[in-house]
Amino acid sequence: MESATTAQNQDGQPVTAIISHRVCSGREQGYEDWIHGISAAAKAFEGHQGVNVLRPNEHTQPEYVVVLRFDRYEHLKQWLESDTRQDWIQRLKPLIAQPENIQTLTGLEAWFNLPKSPPKAPPPRHKMALVTGSVSLY
Repeated sequence: MESATTAQNQDGQPVTAIISHRVCSGREQGYEDWIHGISAAAKAFEGHQGVNVLRPNEHTQPEYVVVLRFDRYEHLKQWLESDTRQDWIQRLKPLIAQPENIQTLTGLEAWFNLPKSPPKAPPPRHKMALVTGSVSLY
């Protein structure tokens, strides 16, 4: 599972996993049921801080994006490598068109460029939607 992540958090700061799934046509309701079940299972794990699901939009985003937050990398890793999650992933396989994609992000470096860093491509639309939605709540 280590290779599926792009960042490790060794200092106990919050960490976010961005998981995307391209669901097979006609399997959307099964996926919705699956996401409800796996989200409930994740809540039982130490350090779980919440989950948000961004649903597909045929014009801008063809896949589901799951934003999963834990209080530290070690707790996220325990969830990602758990037997519980592996059981849920087995149930997912018939519902998706390709393997899931997981990115792990920590700290502000995931959202902004640091001074003297080479410029990066703009963040994906799902990140911008998450930031915009979070700001509008306050």
